[in-house]
Amino acid sequence: MSAPARPETGESPRRPRQLRGDLAEVAYREPVGEFAAAVADVVAEVLGVDRVGLDDSFYDFGGTSLQAISVCVRLEKIIGRTVEPADILEHDVLAELVALLSGGPGTALAEPPLDAALVHEAVARHAMTAPESIALVHRDASFDYATLHAAAGGYATRLAEHGVVPGGIVPVLLPRSPELVAVQLAVLRLGASYTSLDPRWPVARLREVLGMLGDPPVVVAASELRFAPSTAVWSPSGDLRRTAADGACRTPLHRPSPEDPAVVVFTSGSTGRPKGVVLPHRAITRMFRDGGPVGFGHGNVMPQTAPPWWDMYAYELFGQLMTGGTSVLTDGDYLLPQTLRRMISQQGATTLRLTTSLFHLFVDEDPDCFTGLRQVYAGGERMSPVHASAFLARHPGITLVNGYGPAESCMHATSRAVGPEDCEHADGIPLGEPVPRTQVVVLDPAGRRCPAGTPGEIHVTGEGLALGYLGEPGLTAAAFAPVGLKEGTVRAYRTGDLGYVDTAGTLHFRGRTDRQLKIRGYRVEVAEIEAAAASVAGVRSAAAVPLRGPDGAATGIALFYTCADAGASVGQDPLGVHEQLADVLPDYLVPALTSALTDLPLTPNGKLDRAVLESRALRRPRRRPARRSARSTPVRPVERSDS
Repeated sequence: MSAPARPETGESPRRPRQLRGDLAEVAYREPVGEFAAAVADVVAEVLGVDRVGLDDSFYDFGGTSLQAISVCVRLEKIIGRTVEPADILEHDVLAELVALLSGGPGTALAEPPLDAALVHEAVARHAMTAPESIALVHRDASFDYATLHAAAGGYATRLAEHGVVPGGIVPVLLPRSPELVAVQLAVLRLGASYTSLDPRWPVARLREVLGMLGDPPVVVAASELRFAPSTAVWSPSGDLRRTAADGACRTPLHRPSPEDPAVVVFTSGSTGRPKGVVLPHRAITRMFRDGGPVGFGHGNVMPQTAPPWWDMYAYELFGQLMTGGTSVLTDGDYLLPQTLRRMISQQGATTLRLTTSLFHLFVDEDPDCFTGLRQVYAGGERMSPVHASAFLARHPGITLVNGYGPAESCMHATSRAVGPEDCEHADGIPLGEPVPRTQVVVLDPAGRRCPAGTPGEIHVTGEGLALGYLGEPGLTAAAFAPVGLKEGTVRAYRTGDLGYVDTAGTLHFRGRTDRQLKIRGYRVEVAEIEAAAASVAGVRSAAAVPLRGPDGAATGIALFYTCADAGASVGQDPLGVHEQLADVLPDYLVPALTSALTDLPLTPNGKLDRAVLESRALRRPRRRPARRSARSTPVRPVERSDS
């Protein structure tokens, strides 16, 4: 229909239709898409009203031609769509304008094309194409993709109200739960990134991490933070379905680039303070864009057992959600064989990922607990050929995959479907071949590619690389360096691992170039423990060495120190260093053995003799972990949001 001429005075030439009562009651009842909601928000802001529904008209609120021009300008800025004032003025209801902006009739609720390289949009695809498919299972409740998507939109509205903006980092201190997943997706939909932190970490470490984040405007937690009373805390509603039913996201969303940060993972740092590994969207999505590895996608069910502050949490959780599978959220810190059995029989688990040490334990203690699975992934440490062989003999129909990759290359950099022949290899189970959009090269000390079979330092390149370390440009430059290859110059991460590539292109592990360890899947920088011990009053010097199991794998840390007071007793822990370390380090960094010596042993060249210390550690009893006294768990409840 043609529109009559509009005066330039800003006066409405047409009498508005009768207003409909309380706008809050009529707005956002319909299950609108995010794009439609963003258009409605722009119109409502220009008109000066709280909300506008898709069946409302611009004239319902006395809209003028000048306001129509303002809407055009803002739509161009916020959602990148060009529209003429006449388009706004001549459509009876807002839904017609949305249809025009979305591409024509019949597409009024269509979203812009979803980008599989963005974590939240890869998940949202399944909310659009298979809304009733089960995304999450927690205890006796299940949540479909539509509910998860809608709840994330509701949480995004609340987070925006609390100051979350594109490019920000949101600390999240929540236990594993459907609400945690929805909050993480909400943060990503706002163009921000999140970092999940363990509220049980020592207070000093939590304060240090929050300081590294630059005093974020809000922390998402179950209750107020005793260690940071001035920090604004938002607690999400514990009713995901109610949040989803309350309506669509009511805040303009920001579409990030696949290069933008999505997650920050804090790891042990050799400088004595944690390192924040900044992972972009592309790193997390890279191996799942084409359907994902075996065991991921529609029809697959996977327990989510990795701690939320690990990069492998994203592998287990978002790996399934981005491919249309189902994630079963576990309670507690430890997966037990009997729990796994229940997940297989009651919830239909098909795929499992364990740290290598836990895989070994399950094979030793309850090898039949895997029965019913189709795939088992293990990684984080060297896989024992003895355990792999025993598993394959017991479960010939289950695919066993050995995964390798540091956090800086996000999740797995290589993987290997283990066969019986791998268990006979002289250098142990191979690390495998690169995952999609990832390359691995082995370089000599001069930076030249090593010939097949020749050991060197393993470097990882490709889309899985982190952006760097948060606020640490020097460390970033040292760890992520340009490498000149015949294909050209590429950015690569120096893993510090020694290995070689055989003639078939398979990567094999040979050891470390430094003192970094993997214990129960955790990365342990021995220097961080030594630095913490050296800061204890009365300690003159300190040295930490690994405690090793029968297979040579590190199972814990032994700490030896000398006292500044030459008259102090030795042999035990006269300065109480063990208890003091327990108050500043996460559990996995607290030594299992702490002992004072008169002097630290030296080699004939005058260097610390770590071999002697490892030998002494084998002859001394280990201590039980110190009981923490002043922990950082929140103690005071706060009012929960209704959405």
